Formats: sequence, C-alpha cells, structure tokens
Amino acid sequence: MNYKTRWPKTLLLSCLVAGCSLTGLAGGAAAETRQARSDLSLMGVYIEPDSQRTDKYGTAFRATYGKRLSESWWLEPTLFSGVIEAGRTGLTDYYQQGAGVDFSYRLPGERTFTPFGLIGAGVSRNDVANHSDSEFGGYGNLGLGVLTSAITDSGLRLRAEVRYVYDTFDDGLSDVHLAAGITLPIGTTRSQVVEKIRYIEKPVVIEKEKLVGMADSDSDGVVDGVDQCPNTLEGLQVNAVGCVETDRKQSVVLSGVSFEFNSDRLTANAKDILAKTADALRGQPDLRVELAGHTDSVGSANYNQQLSQKRADAVRNHLIDSGIAPERLVANGYGESRPVRSNSSEEGRERNRRVEFNVIQDSEAE
Repeated sequence: MNYKTRWPKTLLLSCLVAGCSLTGLAGGAAAETRQARSDLSLMGVYIEPDSQRTDKYGTAFRATYGKRLSESWWLEPTLFSGVIEAGRTGLTDYYQQGAGVDFSYRLPGERTFTPFGLIGAGVSRNDVANHSDSEFGGYGNLGLGVLTSAITDSGLRLRAEVRYVYDTFDDGLSDVHLAAGITLPIGTTRSQVVEKIRYIEKPVVIEKEKLVGMADSDSDGVVDGVDQCPNTLEGLQVNAVGCVETDRKQSVVLSGVSFEFNSDRLTANAKDILAKTADALRGQPDLRVELAGHTDSVGSANYNQQLSQKRADAVRNHLIDSGIAPERLVANGYGESRPVRSNSSEEGRERNRRVEFNVIQDSEAE
C-alpha cells in the first residue's frame, strides 16, 4: 500500500474529529462549578505512519500538561513515546519519542463539547531496530480536537484529537496521530456563591423596643404595621418607619446571585434571588442603587473588568425586566480592582467574586 492510497483514509479520520469539534459549537453552554488554572491529559495514540516508514501502523502514549494563559489560550508542554510496527513477526521497525510545546486555543465558554486547535513543535528521536539509522531531529504539528464537559465531581473530562506531525527524520516524514484519553484539572477555583458581606461606613447599633406578638416579615426591626417600606434586603440599616437610610453609605452582597462559568448568563437560583431584590426595590420607590460587579484576579485585568461589567449589566437588565424603572439602577463593573480578601487563597478568591447592591446616597443622587 503506498502513501497516496493511505492518505484519503487518514483525511477522512481527520475530518470526523474536526466534525465532532464543530458539533460542539452548536451545543448549549453547560454550567460549571470549577475553573481549571491548569490540567493534565493522558492519552492513547493510534499512528497512521508515512508510507516511507511502513504500510502498517503504530501505537503510542501521550502526556500533555496544559497551563491557562487567558480565557481561551493554553500553553501545553507534551511528551509522547511509541512504536511503529514493521510487519515482521518479532521485530519492531521504529521506537519513536518526542518532547515539545504546543499553543492551544479552546473556544471560550463551557459546552458539552468544547472544540480546540493547536500548533507546536519539538524534538524527536527515531530509533530503527536492526538498522544503523538512529537520529535526533525535530518535528512540527497541527491539530484539532474536542474536550467534553466535566463527567465527574472532580472535573475529569474526556479528550480526543487528531494531529498532523511532520518529522525531519529520513529527509522528512508525515504521520497522523489519532489520540483519545482523559483530562484532569489541576489547581481549580470554584465558582460558588460567596457568603453575604455587609459594608457600613460607621457601624451603628439601633436599639428598638421589642414588640411581642407583632410580625416583622422582612426582619428589619420594624413591625409590619409600622413598616412603610416592606421587603427590605437583610443587612441594610433602616429608619423608624422601616425604609433604607440613604444618608449614609450602605452595601450588601447579593448572596446567591451567580452566573454560568465564564459567562454573564444568570443561573436559575440567581433569578430567584433577584425576585426578592425586585420586591425590595418596589417596597421603597425612591431608592436608587448601584449594581457593582467584581471578580478575582484569575485571568487578565482587562478580561475581568469586561466580565464584571457584563454581569452587572445582566443583573440590571433582569431587574428592569421585573418592572423596576431603569433610572433607579446603575450598573458598574470593577473587575479585580476592589478585592475584599487576598487572591492568594481559594477562600479569598471566592469572596472577591461578587455582585454588590450599593445604596446611592441622597447627596450622590443630587
């Protein structure tokens, strides 16, 4: 079998893998609870060798370490080692090893199938059994592949890829590597709900008479029969008639308002929380607020600022859709510029990812 007759079969296999990648474009975004800063892929490889080597096949093992550089770009050092069969019993035509570095681009956002492309180069070693030719050289490769969404709570994924590999050995040989295996996350950060944090410029303790047998539905310390501003958000200081005080700086985190991974799309739980926020705004029609988006420091500062603005806008738009007048709501994204904890720990990063409900003071409104 010569090289020309083998190539259409290889091209077909390549197209099939590319087709799987394109299928991922149509898939809906899947909500993730983890963001991997790096990962490790372990794969088995089937080799379609250049016909100048042999008309048989090869097998190999590939290990790839991925390091996230930005939302979509990854640096992937990779090692592989395998054999290519000679077709003669008891003999192996080639022992082949390689070490190199690839740059990989993964489509942003989380899908059931996430397509990626890669390009890279490295050094190779071809050791031909029972032959004097044993050479260190170089190789370059191009590839397409697909990653599944997480299939376990630990974040384990499946990975499949096809690579065209040009090896400088023996005046240049072209092989195709078809690989499949698993990808394990390393150093993940959880995109979970952050606990509520209350910010008050000067802590004030207001003593109120205990009224036995009278309901206080919003737990703001003012009974329903007196409360002129029902459904106040927990954590905000109110006056004697139960309305949020707007002569001081006040802020609460909208605990439970979360988004799908690397997205400004609100989760179902977030929409339930914002229904209560809308009720609070209806209860005090003169209240104006700033919706402030914040992120941790993972990723570039520019990307984090844009993501925080999109998320703040998403909260504002949802409240407007719930009937709140647009002029009462201001949305601002601050990215990673206003951390409340150190980003050096997972707990700190969790606290820094938040959306705040900031009361606009009377002096600011004027």
